[in-house]
Amino acid sequence: MKYYFFISLLSASFLFSCSSDAVKEKINSAGDLAGQTVGEFSKGLGNGVTKAFDVNITLSPPLLARGLKMGKNTVNSETGTDNVLNAYFIFEKDFSETLVSKVFDAKGQEMGRTTAVVEGKRGEAKFVDFSFDQHTNIDSDSKITIEIN
Repeated sequence: MKYYFFISLLSASFLFSCSSDAVKEKINSAGDLAGQTVGEFSKGLGNGVTKAFDVNITLSPPLLARGLKMGKNTVNSETGTDNVLNAYFIFEKDFSETLVSKVFDAKGQEMGRTTAVVEGKRGEAKFVDFSFDQHTNIDSDSKITIEIN
């Protein structure tokens, strides 16, 4: 009887330790999967925010004729509203002008206007900030024009 109890105890201990390792393995596997899911969600969320601020920006024909092009643009905040346009300019010719940028809502009504000095040499490229009034909120459906002041 003593041997039966001892063998049962030893078998239960061995079985529990094996199942404990299996449980740990499953927990680790689930944790790994959850971490990957959170990582993909965060990546998707970041992409969603970037797309949300993909506003329509138009350079005037005289600026295009003077060799000014645009690259990636972003919208940021100075005052809790999205009121700063970070415009990336590419200079195909030497350029130096004060430019005016105007923001229009989805209905075409102007809701912001500001100027910035834009200077660059042929072959250069750089970001220039257009800081609008704190009441201007650049939305994803906004339209922005940039022209010579």
